[in-house]
Amino acid sequence: MIVVGELINMTRKPVQHAWENRDEEAIASLARGQAEAGADYIDVNSGVPGKEADCMAWLVDVVQAAADLPLSIDTSHPQALAKALDRVRQPPLINSISAEKERWSTFLPQLKGVDCKVVGLLVGDGGLPKTIQDRLDNAAFLMEKFGAAGFSEENIFFDPCVMPVSTGPSAGAAILNALRGLEQTWPATHRIAAVSNVSFGLPARSLLNRNFLGLAMGAGLDAVILNPLDKGMMQTLRASRTLLGQDEYCREYLQAFRKGLFT
Repeated sequence: MIVVGELINMTRKPVQHAWENRDEEAIASLARGQAEAGADYIDVNSGVPGKEADCMAWLVDVVQAAADLPLSIDTSHPQALAKALDRVRQPPLINSISAEKERWSTFLPQLKGVDCKVVGLLVGDGGLPKTIQDRLDNAAFLMEKFGAAGFSEENIFFDPCVMPVSTGPSAGAAILNALRGLEQTWPATHRIAAVSNVSFGLPARSLLNRNFLGLAMGAGLDAVILNPLDKGMMQTLRASRTLLGQDEYCREYLQAFRKGLFT
């Protein structure tokens, strides 16, 4: 299971404050904490209107100095992506390119010849996907574009676009069925999601997030964008891996228990 730590994101006030004050230690602490908690990638989101490229450059430099992990470059800004690609020391995960023409036609040429992995967000020109078939159709479209750009299936992550269950009774089930369809159709690709989106607008969000993570892993999710400092989420992730037969002889589970990670 690939864990992408989500905390260095400009939508979060502590990160905004750190950027405004150029507080490197605040960002470095977030990077180190996520690495120590089990993240495989550190997501870097630099959404500052008018200054996104400069912010991205600063964040990439600070995070890489603090944690020896590859980055997930999370931007919709071409100049910010270019700044990040100039600085990354390890092959990054580019998050994300959608099936919207403006997005894929802009970003894929930037990634030509770049050693990286890519997230395909299953949103098309028609807007947010409404059905399982919408998601699979967008995935098929992106598979063609990614293949033409030189990406192997092993370097493609599909994000089915998790919607809050508060928006409709089928929102959660649609994602689970889409994950199954993606794994069956393109088994060599990865499936990734920001699972906390499922609980937006509801109370006891952590309860919903943890249970949805376990269900999604059973449906084929093999990468997740989450807060690795959320002990309950990481406990659910480790327990689910064990129950799904992804943890041979329960070794990882037992190691985590001995380290006190379940208390």
